[in-house]
Amino acid sequence: MSGKYGPSDVTVTLEDAPGGTARNVHNFILNGIAAKDIARMMQSDCLGDAWEEHIPTGKKAAEPITLEGIWDTTASTGTHAIFGTVDDGPNDDGRELVITFGDSKTWTVDVRLTSYSVVASNDSVQKFIAELQPTGAAVWGP
Repeated sequence: MSGKYGPSDVTVTLEDAPGGTARNVHNFILNGIAAKDIARMMQSDCLGDAWEEHIPTGKKAAEPITLEGIWDTTASTGTHAIFGTVDDGPNDDGRELVITFGDSKTWTVDVRLTSYSVVASNDSVQKFIAELQPTGAAVWGP
């Protein structure tokens, strides 16, 4: 089925540790999330060219992802349990991140949790901010 979709049509799962259990995190995310693939380019203009030129290098990447959401201390399934420990083990597996958009289109990539913070401010509930660094191929599913 094709058509238009809204935020209620999105699901996001992330493993709670490298190689861990996939947990739903979409109900905590406040700032949205984007699946962004990029092609690496090399500047190729020559001496005397008036305009910059670029050619693809053949390498692709996925952009780093910043998540901001409601801080939750529920054991096993809360954001503190999922994001509370950054990934610092060089031999650890990545964490699988799966974003499912409307019409069941999925974007899957392994990521490393590179930073995690809890933020308290006036007139707001406590929030978390997590930085995810993709580590390999991002794959679009059906």
